[in-house]
Amino acid sequence: MKLLCLVGPTAAGKTRMGVEVALALGDNVEIVSCDSMGVYRGLDIVADKPSADERRGVPHHLFDLVDPSETFTAVEYKQIARATIDEIGARGGVPLLVGGSGLYFRAVVDELEFAPTDAELRAELEALDAGVLFARLESGDPERAAEIDPRNKRRVVRAVEVLELTGRPAGELRTSWERGGGPYDLAVAGLTWERKELLVRAEQRVQRELDAGLVDEVRRIVRLSRTAEQALGVKEMLPVIAGDEPLEPAQARLVKNTKNFIRRQLSWFGADDRVEWFNASELGWDGARDAIAAKFSS
Repeated sequence: MKLLCLVGPTAAGKTRMGVEVALALGDNVEIVSCDSMGVYRGLDIVADKPSADERRGVPHHLFDLVDPSETFTAVEYKQIARATIDEIGARGGVPLLVGGSGLYFRAVVDELEFAPTDAELRAELEALDAGVLFARLESGDPERAAEIDPRNKRRVVRAVEVLELTGRPAGELRTSWERGGGPYDLAVAGLTWERKELLVRAEQRVQRELDAGLVDEVRRIVRLSRTAEQALGVKEMLPVIAGDEPLEPAQARLVKNTKNFIRRQLSWFGADDRVEWFNASELGWDGARDAIAAKFSS
């Protein structure tokens, strides 16, 4: 089954481009969001979710799946996303995966083996002495132990948890990440801009979020899971809401963090040779749209 994918960094305009490409390809294209924050209800500004008008009649899937207080994993996303993609294909539609969450993207398109977790076991391990834990890790997975600072108890606990749940060293689980390959025939387009222009767009995006009511949106959320709490736009606004910091330095930090995230996204997707890049600075917006649509039509 063919799966169209539009990936790239934050602030590149993937949401708008996905809609325009879908419309250019025909009325049977349906967009599947690949955004780790888009799954949370109420984080509309944080995730830059498109409004009904911005969707322009194109069906969108995988927004608003859980409350921000709930934990949501890449494994859960993979299961729901693949089921949605297969349902679209079964009814004669064309699925278009759109987003910049690199882990979620690979979870869908590759056969990755994710390390399991168990809350009860983790609680038991966290109650143990750090030295005892590290000795257990050295005995069962010396390679992983050599990579971890023994003083970093959180990472030691996680490594021991994985070892105890799987009975296998972490290195064996990583091989699936190197192999890649999954159930779909992929066509992957990457939308980007010249670096300087992209970083300016990041600053503009942050200002738009604040103008749209970012602080109030975060304030309305009563409880946040650990994942949602670390979202761009959430973690920077929490001190403002608590009265511990004025908005100006928080905004500056959000701009800085957004730019750093963009650099990581470019590095992540840049290492994937399945991605064909389309530079809107060179092609112009309409030119990039037409080129991506042509790639997907071939």
